[in-house]
Amino acid sequence: MMKKLIFFVFLILVACSSPHNEKQEVTFIRIVDGDTLIAEVDGQEEYIRLLLVDTPETKKQDEAVQPFGPEASKLMENTFSPNDTIVLENGSSERDNYDRILAYVYTEDGQMFNEMLLAKGLARVAYVFPPNDKYVEKFREIEKKAKKKQIGIWSIEGYVTDEGFSTTIY
Repeated sequence: MMKKLIFFVFLILVACSSPHNEKQEVTFIRIVDGDTLIAEVDGQEEYIRLLLVDTPETKKQDEAVQPFGPEASKLMENTFSPNDTIVLENGSSERDNYDRILAYVYTEDGQMFNEMLLAKGLARVAYVFPPNDKYVEKFREIEKKAKKKQIGIWSIEGYVTDEGFSTTIY
């Protein structure tokens, strides 16, 4: 009986020690938009979607470019260059329904890019789905400060909604 209990505990520990939330160095290839990039991961080009943030659209088919979307993309472009080493911290769920890797993205010097977008008012906290919510409280505090300063997306009254960004005000 004791052997079965020890084996069961071992199985639980193995399951809990998955690679989720580990950091991994990858190579930045290019931006897609403010909250999505392409990187070389384990020798393959992969789409990476930033966890817990949403930036205005710049490339959505049949939609106009949304205010502050180009600025969010520009921030990524100014932060990362092709062939830069960046660091991914994977979420608890590794991929979304578009097969993009879900991650927090860090610069070479350790700054989290997700936080940078929020601090500059170029993103809202969104897509909070446990267990991928490790930094949600911290992100909400950063968002609150940007909102109070009325910078970026917060400078247009009624632009940010619970569902995204209003298309009726611009």
